Amino acid sequence: MLALVLACATPPEEPETPAAPVDPGWPMRQIDAEFNVELAEPFVRLVDLSRLRIGMTKAEVLALFPDPYEIRLRQGDEFWQYGFAELIFRDGRLRDWFDL
Repeated sequence: MLALVLACATPPEEPETPAAPVDPGWPMRQIDAEFNVELAEPFVRLVDLSRLRIGMTKAEVLALFPDPYEIRLRQGDEFWQYGFAELIFRDGRLRDWFDL
């Protein structure tokens, strides 16, 4: 009678145990699991930017646009921030705008 015996040179692998977390050396920010992202209005354009013209007064712009959600002053310019655009005024007149 002939018997065949097979042997394995490497032992069977044992399941890996999870490694302890590595300390990165700086405080790690905790992530808020209930973080909700509120999308700004810009995903639906409220007005047609092609109606803007350089030199328009603030009143003329407000006749086309709703009130801006933020107004900033910097170096003599007034920046009106909308979710979809930023309008720049100087001396009460529209100087430029950017479509965001």
